Amino acid sequence: MTIRESEQLLQEARELYRIGNRPGAARLYGELLAGPGRLEALQSLGRISFENGDLEAAQYFLGEALELAPDFIEGLHLRGAALMRLGRNAAALDCMERALKLNPVFHEVILNRATVLLEMKRFDDALAGFDRLLSLEPNNAVGWNNRGNTLVALGRLEEAVVAYDRAIAVDPKLEAAEQNRFYALLSLRKVDRIAGFAAREAFDPVAGGYDQMVLHELAYRGHEHLRVLALRVLGRLVPPWHILDLGCGTGLVGECFKDMAKGGRLDGVDISPRMIQEARKREIYDDLLLADFETTLAATGPRYDLILSADALVYLGNLRQTFAGVAKRLQPNGIFLFTCEAKQNDSWELTQANRFRHSMSYLRDEAGRAGLSWLDLMECTPRFERGEPVQGFAIALRKIASEA
Repeated sequence: MTIRESEQLLQEARELYRIGNRPGAARLYGELLAGPGRLEALQSLGRISFENGDLEAAQYFLGEALELAPDFIEGLHLRGAALMRLGRNAAALDCMERALKLNPVFHEVILNRATVLLEMKRFDDALAGFDRLLSLEPNNAVGWNNRGNTLVALGRLEEAVVAYDRAIAVDPKLEAAEQNRFYALLSLRKVDRIAGFAAREAFDPVAGGYDQMVLHELAYRGHEHLRVLALRVLGRLVPPWHILDLGCGTGLVGECFKDMAKGGRLDGVDISPRMIQEARKREIYDDLLLADFETTLAATGPRYDLILSADALVYLGNLRQTFAGVAKRLQPNGIFLFTCEAKQNDSWELTQANRFRHSMSYLRDEAGRAGLSWLDLMECTPRFERGEPVQGFAIALRKIASEA
């Protein structure tokens, strides 16, 4: 290929890349690898491969380009980022340090270098790197988030929360910072609920075998306790009832109460998509909503004669919003039946299993505040944990008619 032909192909390839035709540009650059335009072809193929997410090809082409042009700083930057994502941290760090010798204030490279050091468990060096970045770019949300991760690794959880707060203030949509902040606060035992994303992470992977696990391995009986309690407070359970199942999971409690919903309605809400899928297989629910149930209760919607919650309130500490929402969505004189883990004395607390237990006095106070009268409490064992019975309550509340 002559120099003139090579230049013509380069111009065509550049134009294709400019207009967003990456496959066409890559094809032409591929033809140039053996000719006078080899360097630009390698550089461009590396860039295109990186943009396409083909990290192995990107690091290869950029590595070849760097053999010809060692000071190609964009190549050092992109090859380092590709190697970092491939988990080849030592090689990635070498690229980044070479890039920083050429441009010591290359912000993205400073960020990536500190992130690689974090992955390599060089925590003090990583922290110094993030501090360097944030001195140059104080509003770098990813930098604040990754600084928080480094502080967590160093056991400095309170400082980590401050870093995550800074990340969220800069970019409220940075989900990683929100999630990392929650887990730091959870480690500090300073949460009043288990976050929705954490619940999904816990339940989605086990949804297919959930019933087997809880019924046989944990001897779970919360749904059955609610049925017993219903008979105690309601007597004959004659349909039709309009029933809402909060945190319905795979539908165990729905199965216990489906006879009461004949001619009425049985709806369920759960935050786990996979659990909703399992519940749908039972073909007992009229509607299944994928949502946080506190949000659902607070929204405008149908009222119910009976609201159930078996082993779901254990993921909430402060129940004020839940009880207010239940009162809103119950018919006058409607009934709320739920199980929870039992705590002595006052208030509520987070257990070592990252569930919440509640005291009788706390439950009475919050029920009265929401306009729910106390009907009955039944001591029970909703499940076993590490072979030991978990002490719990099954509780019945009624919506005060005057609050309709």
